[in-house]
Amino acid sequence: MILTRRYPLFNEYYYLCNTPFVKTFHTHPQYEIYYFHKGKCDYLIGDQVFELESGDAILMNGMTLHGPIVDRDNEYVRSMFSFYPEIIRIFHQTLGPLNPLRPFEVLKNYRIRLSGDRKVEFEDMLRRMNKYYYCQNTVEFNRSLLAFFELLWFLYGECEEAMEELEQSGPANGMEKERNVQTVISLIEQQYREPISLDTLEKSVYMSKHHLSRIFRELTGMTIIDYLYKYRINQAKILFYLDRTNSVTDVYKEVGFHSMAHFSRLFKKFVGIPPEQYRKMVQPFLLEPFAFPPREVQTVPNEK
Repeated sequence: MILTRRYPLFNEYYYLCNTPFVKTFHTHPQYEIYYFHKGKCDYLIGDQVFELESGDAILMNGMTLHGPIVDRDNEYVRSMFSFYPEIIRIFHQTLGPLNPLRPFEVLKNYRIRLSGDRKVEFEDMLRRMNKYYYCQNTVEFNRSLLAFFELLWFLYGECEEAMEELEQSGPANGMEKERNVQTVISLIEQQYREPISLDTLEKSVYMSKHHLSRIFRELTGMTIIDYLYKYRINQAKILFYLDRTNSVTDVYKEVGFHSMAHFSRLFKKFVGIPPEQYRKMVQPFLLEPFAFPPREVQTVPNEK
């Protein structure tokens, strides 16, 4: 198993990982795809526990408390990758009307049981994606990206029936906290370039900022302001990634910071290196000749 955060496509990436699991139950703002190869494991998502079998894939929106319950007497082998949905939306702009993130948006968290030819096909996609993930040039990175999109479309097809049923019956009641937290996240994603404060969010959600802050931290493990800063830093990474002409000065203003010093300090805190160093590191892997205008990114509608 090799873990890398070198490339911005995935926040975390594991393929055929068999090291003992040490992370506790957690939440995060990234979407996640988890695949269980072998072992003995139950998987907790919110108030549901899934008894896993080889060939089980789980889609997660990340915001619900989740994590595996592993029998350490058996080898535990899994593949997992988490990613910010925004970068998928950017790459997807020219690929057609269907939204590859629709299963995450509609179903939130969903287990798929694969067997036979479908299991073989999915595992082959994982192998091909991994083959090119640790790329040395832009061509190989593009091949890894295409393999990942093929995997997303495969999962979309597996989820179509469940999505149709849920949209016909309507969402279940309950989970008020999660809905309120998701509202805050959506507002941040739409308005992160503008000044955002707890006072402005309080007025938008119609909930006291103290209560809102408490439930946000309860579900995500971070404060609203930390989430805002992390989201802005991730947008900065995407801008560096997509256009080699973007300077650090251009980017920090574009993502909503008003001070270069503040931006640089937080970038190093969350990414581990200064923004200029990160910019130089990702430049060899820019997906030219694509040119994505950063301010024109739109969420693809949930079309059927």
